[in-house]
Amino acid sequence: MGTALAVSGVLALPAAAQVAGTPAAQTAPGDEAVTSDSEIVVTGIRASLQSAQARKQNADSVVDSIVAEDIGKLPDVNVTEALQRVSGVQIGRDRGEGSGITIRGLSQVASTFNGRSGGNGRGVDLENIPAELISRVDVYKTPSADLIEGGIGGLVNVVTRKPLDTPGLTLSGSARARYSDIPDKVDPMLSALASNTWDAGDGGEFGVLVSGALQKRTFQSEAISVGAPVGQPAIGPGVASLSEQYQVALVSDRRRIGIDGVIQYKPNPDLEFYVQGTYQDSNQLQEAYGLYIRNLRGRTFVPGSVEYFEGTRDVAAISFTNVPTRSFAADRDAYEESWQVAGGVKWDSGPAHLVVDGAYTRGNGQLFYTELNLDTTAPQIDFDVRTLPGQAQVSGVDLANPDSFAIASLGRNINLSETESKQVRGDIWFDIDDPLTRSLHFGVRYTDADVDQQQLRFNQTGRGPGGTPLRASAFADLFIPNPLNDQFNGTDLIEQDYVTVDPAQLDGDGFDTVRTRLGITVPAEFNPLFGYTIGEKTLAGYAMSKFASDGALRFDGNVGVRIIRTQLDVVGTRAVFTQRPGTGTGPANPPVFEQTGIAPVEIDSSYTSVLPSANIRILFTDDLQLRLAAAKTLTRPGFSSLSPTLSLVPGQRTGSAGNPDLQPLESDQLDASLEWYPSPTSSAYIAGFYREIGNFLVTRTSPQTIDGVDYSISRPTNELGGKIKGFEVGGQAFFDFLPGALSGFGAQANYTFVDSQTDTSVPGLQTPIANLSRHAFNTSLFYEAGGLSARIAYNWRDQFYSSLLSNDIVTNEPIYTRARDWLDASVGYDINDRLTVTLEGNNLLRSKTRTFYGVPTRPGNYERDTMSFMAGVRVTL
Repeated sequence: MGTALAVSGVLALPAAAQVAGTPAAQTAPGDEAVTSDSEIVVTGIRASLQSAQARKQNADSVVDSIVAEDIGKLPDVNVTEALQRVSGVQIGRDRGEGSGITIRGLSQVASTFNGRSGGNGRGVDLENIPAELISRVDVYKTPSADLIEGGIGGLVNVVTRKPLDTPGLTLSGSARARYSDIPDKVDPMLSALASNTWDAGDGGEFGVLVSGALQKRTFQSEAISVGAPVGQPAIGPGVASLSEQYQVALVSDRRRIGIDGVIQYKPNPDLEFYVQGTYQDSNQLQEAYGLYIRNLRGRTFVPGSVEYFEGTRDVAAISFTNVPTRSFAADRDAYEESWQVAGGVKWDSGPAHLVVDGAYTRGNGQLFYTELNLDTTAPQIDFDVRTLPGQAQVSGVDLANPDSFAIASLGRNINLSETESKQVRGDIWFDIDDPLTRSLHFGVRYTDADVDQQQLRFNQTGRGPGGTPLRASAFADLFIPNPLNDQFNGTDLIEQDYVTVDPAQLDGDGFDTVRTRLGITVPAEFNPLFGYTIGEKTLAGYAMSKFASDGALRFDGNVGVRIIRTQLDVVGTRAVFTQRPGTGTGPANPPVFEQTGIAPVEIDSSYTSVLPSANIRILFTDDLQLRLAAAKTLTRPGFSSLSPTLSLVPGQRTGSAGNPDLQPLESDQLDASLEWYPSPTSSAYIAGFYREIGNFLVTRTSPQTIDGVDYSISRPTNELGGKIKGFEVGGQAFFDFLPGALSGFGAQANYTFVDSQTDTSVPGLQTPIANLSRHAFNTSLFYEAGGLSARIAYNWRDQFYSSLLSNDIVTNEPIYTRARDWLDASVGYDINDRLTVTLEGNNLLRSKTRTFYGVPTRPGNYERDTMSFMAGVRVTL
């Protein structure tokens, strides 16, 4: 089957297999994930689960894995979506596609590609890696000293295939067509792999592998937001009413390309040389259209139109008069590219083992966002937030007529980034003939990463002679009827027929043409305040011992320490502010700062981190074992958080700035896992975990005046601490006890409970960690027999806290996202041992995202995404 599920929280560490009660076979530290594939031939779901379970059972730390059952068969479309099947992992979604993960409640997750840092100088963009290129994805939940530092939540290592994993000639390819229902579009998904090995004489081997994948996706997303609740003094005290209504529909074409090539040469069984080159790019072209109904607090309401949710003073329905209404359209082009060249050598001589690996990586990103707004005043708008997606019906103005609108603001944002990194590591270990100590490990790793970021921020309003507003009808060729006028199945609860700008007019050089036509003389230029360069060098060293005992109490594990020296160099420009006279005299008169100039910034800093870790496995029987782990971990602040730049949003009078003085986040953690393996394909486990985090980032906001405009500027600081505790429970089994064809059924399930608390920017107030569900579970039912394979996978996560809201009617009110679920299914049939046909469905329940402010009677966002279906064929020669 095209993406048959070979995944679960019970899938495992790719350490070399060992017999229960004996020490693990030695592999390159931090590179276990790429060394033992050739030992196991994986040909189906059952074989995949069996090999993965053996890896987990015999690992010396707590690690889960997602394993491709065969070439091109990693579950789901990208790596992030596949990770949602792992216990303790929760994912976010960007327009319905997996984007961003947390492990056991923490989003500070390190990511590597074949054990190496990625294109941005640190992590890897998991959502940009086509699934077809991947052999396996390993999720390290507890660290050991030989693993790369950087994730207080955990480490995700993406593993690609290598030619010597599969001796001989291998040719494989797949072609799928993906249909997305909302945009009503079919897109291709293609992948191919060619690999061959040759004898090199005297027991030597030589292999070459080249693989590539192309994914295209057209998606359409629709969202409604009614804005945070605000008071309406004219109605009465304690009334909470919507503050705005924002509706947007966007359509996007996304393309991903991945290419990977590997050469391996083993002149003899003890020596190996390898070179690998990888290229990835992602391009997304997006257009958005919408209406923005603004500034409803204090607006005149129609007498008798107010209705409340039962038992509350929360407004459910209301009508306002003379309401400012904005039509908008935006063009957004985003491009990311990275390539990496890596190579190394592995050497084994009796009890001594050596691995040296180095890599050079470059990446760049480009984002162009352009928006043009049109303003009018609606004589009356009728709202009702009890309905879905929410009613907002305009009367008294023809929104489809350009003459109803005046041209408002023209905005453009550009982000340009370039990254370069060099990394090299060396690991050496020695097998020890000792009743307790089985091996000693030592290693060093050096990295040198540079990030250059340039930003353009432009927002101006066109005016006619004497500052008069420009009528849209005078520029009729710029505007079109809303092309996405069938939102939420064409409901008439919201206005869908309105005039908007043609985004094609704003793209590329068209922006300057429009700017000139609107009489805007201010040029769009890059500002030194928005650019920066960051250089980061690290030198890490570790020492670790692996131990085992075959006595009355059988156990094994590792203990070690990793020491890292980090040097940071930040170069940029910083705004200079002076406190405005007469401000800062008391709580009712806070200090206000005015920009009085700019000044260059160059900050050099360094710090040393000591990270001890220990993992032990106690074997009560060959089938029952207990794992215990303790460690200290860190995560460095993101480069954008470390920047000295100031980024402004003039339309909202807000801005954000970085802080080069930030310190790394630190965590002390404890883990325990009880695991039972009654058969090669059946297992059950329960695991508990505790994390205590320091130096969490908090964003502080202060008023500042820049170029005569008052802004609220937010900056991150290290002030917070937090605690996370919870447990996971799960298992898998094939129903071999059933008769005949029914024995081909199997199931996996896991559940995660996480309780978290963290400080906030409000002294004395604690909240759950943002974007973390307290309860989450996954379940999968699969079948494999007689060439037929099928799976259905269901994922659910509880509601979660997002942020705090404070305004005129609420103080520190939590904002929540409702519980949501996700259902995928697929079926495949092997016509013969070379040809497989597949059919898959994603988001079959059409999952929707809904938020609310404190209580469900104060709704926020409502969003739905595309359901898709894929049909394809896979050939292996």
